[in-house]
Amino acid sequence: MYDARTIIEHNFKGSEGSFIHDLHEKNIFNIAAFKEYVDAVTQLTEQSQDYPTLERSLMDQVFFTYSYILKSVIWHLDMNDHSSIENMSDEQLAEMVERLEMVVRTFIQGSAK
Repeated sequence: MYDARTIIEHNFKGSEGSFIHDLHEKNIFNIAAFKEYVDAVTQLTEQSQDYPTLERSLMDQVFFTYSYILKSVIWHLDMNDHSSIENMSDEQLAEMVERLEMVVRTFIQGSAK
């Protein structure tokens, strides 16, 4: 098991085995990798609660991955785009996006409580 920063970095780089890699390269929503990503953001939130600021590089990586996941879902919903997510209904995707938004917003606000 990787530490939280490494999981975020692997997703940022689209490394094989990361959630973003599976989403982009395989067109699948890997639930286990998504949970690992969400848990990593949650861990980073908890670890950084006592610090008023975060490293810009870490913030950039979390923002980029969040943004990329949202764009991937949007592309999936566009009938004119060839991007697809094979193993999830639109309703399930909406639930995952809501979960993702809550976790990333909490990370940015710095309050895991």
